[in-house]
Amino acid sequence: MTKRIDGTGQIALNPFARAVAHRWFRGAVLGAILVGAVLVGLETVPSIHDAYGEAIWGVDRLVLAVFVVEVALKILAEGRRPWRYFADPWNVFDFAVTAICLLPLDAKFAQVLRLGRVARSLRLITALPRLQLIVSALLRSLPSFGWITLLLFTLLYVYSVMAVFLFGQADPERFGSLWKSVLTMFGVLTLEGWVDIMGDQMKSGAPVMAPVFFVSFIMSGTMIFLNLLVGVIVNSMSELPEGAVGAAGAKAKEPASPLPVIHSAGAESEHVTLVAERLARLEATLAEVTAELRELRRSRGG
Repeated sequence: MTKRIDGTGQIALNPFARAVAHRWFRGAVLGAILVGAVLVGLETVPSIHDAYGEAIWGVDRLVLAVFVVEVALKILAEGRRPWRYFADPWNVFDFAVTAICLLPLDAKFAQVLRLGRVARSLRLITALPRLQLIVSALLRSLPSFGWITLLLFTLLYVYSVMAVFLFGQADPERFGSLWKSVLTMFGVLTLEGWVDIMGDQMKSGAPVMAPVFFVSFIMSGTMIFLNLLVGVIVNSMSELPEGAVGAAGAKAKEPASPLPVIHSAGAESEHVTLVAERLARLEATLAEVTAELRELRRSRGG
């Protein structure tokens, strides 16, 4: 953001930057995102769409106007370096969603416009720093997710082949081929109806092998891998740097120091005043300690 030095020697933000940093502006953008998400949901109800379609469209245009104003103000807030707006990936996402909704698409591409309007609901992530923190942790976890997923599919493949050999003849509808077995075991992995599947195999001539097979698959494929995924996400969140939460400059954690935030408008003079007061108190304390030491030396010398 562009800054300048005013007559009092304080650093002041340009008016567009002050507007973007204002809480009312952020509240208006958040409200527009929520209203837009509700409108998209209402359009899926035929009775509401037929009765209030024009009103919904008008409010939707108003929501889009708020997003356009937000993008314009954020670009102007960068002053003489507007390209810095696109340095933040969250800003790029906001700009892309807004641009899609502004495209003059005809009936052939109406679905693209609808998808763009639905994607505006995802802007809730950019409006809430805490959500940005979680999404950032998920993105950092993608490489680990890939290896865990590969291990999970390897386990799924091994158990699916074993299921064909063990239960293929007795239950060909579920385990008659490798593809059917993979689909069935994937359903078991989601814990959907696995007790009934296991019960059918127990009745089909595997009263001992079926429980051992399915319970071991669920324990290894669901419980262990779920804990691995949770551990990866928690580790990624712990590795995130302080304040890496998005375009608005909001920090993931509030500063523990009672001193004001340096980068807010007019905060420098207040910061200097508080530091000076603390130094003055420290000097007074040192003076008192020095006087007491001198008095102690005199009493000992006397």
